[in-house]
Amino acid sequence: MSLEIRPIDVAHRGALAGIWVPWLKETIGLDPEPEDVLAMADPAAYYGGSGGDALLALLDGEVVGGVALKGLGPAGFEFCKLVVTDAARGHGVGRALVEACLDFCAHRRATLWLQSFNRLEVALGLYRRMEFQDAPPPAEMNVLGRTEVIMNMPPRGAG
Repeated sequence: MSLEIRPIDVAHRGALAGIWVPWLKETIGLDPEPEDVLAMADPAAYYGGSGGDALLALLDGEVVGGVALKGLGPAGFEFCKLVVTDAARGHGVGRALVEACLDFCAHRRATLWLQSFNRLEVALGLYRRMEFQDAPPPAEMNVLGRTEVIMNMPPRGAG
């Protein structure tokens, strides 16, 4: 199997929304918040406007996951909207997307932040294994109403 992580292009503008919104509604039982609706309309433009990016994971050419990086000014970047389709779970897609976010931040010597919630036990376990630490949110972060956990990781090589 061939896994590729790449920025969202115009042809795939709706791909992240196509897998993230149903996951949020069906798996988590929540509706998108106003910021989510804006972001999903054009993730590359929305997150690119903050200095970040939006990435897709393709497994053998099929979109199976995605993540976005939102710029938080001096606080660094937040990764958000991380999603992997059910069919792609267990193939390292989530880890590869997080690694791509860490690489993005390392090149910018920036801290990487995330927001999550407790029922995402598998994701939280992955973040902790990757050495993310619980932390209070930076002032620049828009903490969403559904958030229960905030974590960060300083840039690789910083300590």
